[in-house]
Amino acid sequence: MSYPLKNNYRSRGRNSRLKIIAIIIAIVILFFISQLGLLGEVIHRIASPLWKAENYTVDKFSGMFSVIRSKKSLISEGRALREELGKANANLLIQKVYQKENEDLKVLLGRNNGRKNVILSAVLVRPSISPFDIIVIDIGKGSGVEVGNKVVYEGALIIGEVSEVDAKSSKVKLYSSPGEKHIALIGPRSVQAEVEGFGAGSFMAKLPRDMEINDGDEVVMPNISMSILGFVQKIETEVADSFQKVIFKIPINLSELKWVEVELNK
Repeated sequence: MSYPLKNNYRSRGRNSRLKIIAIIIAIVILFFISQLGLLGEVIHRIASPLWKAENYTVDKFSGMFSVIRSKKSLISEGRALREELGKANANLLIQKVYQKENEDLKVLLGRNNGRKNVILSAVLVRPSISPFDIIVIDIGKGSGVEVGNKVVYEGALIIGEVSEVDAKSSKVKLYSSPGEKHIALIGPRSVQAEVEGFGAGSFMAKLPRDMEINDGDEVVMPNISMSILGFVQKIETEVADSFQKVIFKIPINLSELKWVEVELNK
């Protein structure tokens, strides 16, 4: 039993001596390397791959972040350009609207046919929305508008009269309202007749059959200034009837009416 213990002690002692010798040899080698100036080179060779890997990783991530920043910058610039383009397109459309409106106003103001005390008004509500051929305009008592004022279009086409007046708006009842009756002159011979409104800008008149009326003849209101009520579109006759029906219409689309002129009393 005593022999194995002695062998263990001997083995442990031998291992300790070998470790001490290895440490001494390593110290001696490092000493000579340092004396010869080779320590820095050895460390450099050992660390160089690590440094290169670190630099490569840093460069890659820096490049990646640079690409991400560039994409974000491009997206922001694209969004800003789209916004500017949208604003430019909107301004162009608005400019076209203003140009068209300016042209329309010049035409209207240049066609009053010598009418005096005429004020231009915008149409707020058209017959396409309002019933019974009634329109609403944007001027009222504050502009001198009164009930009974004549309302014309393009200076020559008379379309109705003011029926109600508020402070800043007025209602205009069109002559073509159903059941409305007025005296008018038809054709080049100015044949006088009673005309009745049928709605939507249409009228009907009954004349003796022997009266010569043709398609396209004008129908005017008896007035010193030019007051066109419409133009003949259709003539209906019956064999056994001694009268003929003359159908005529206002030559404008009332649902697209934008501007009218009101003849003031003062």
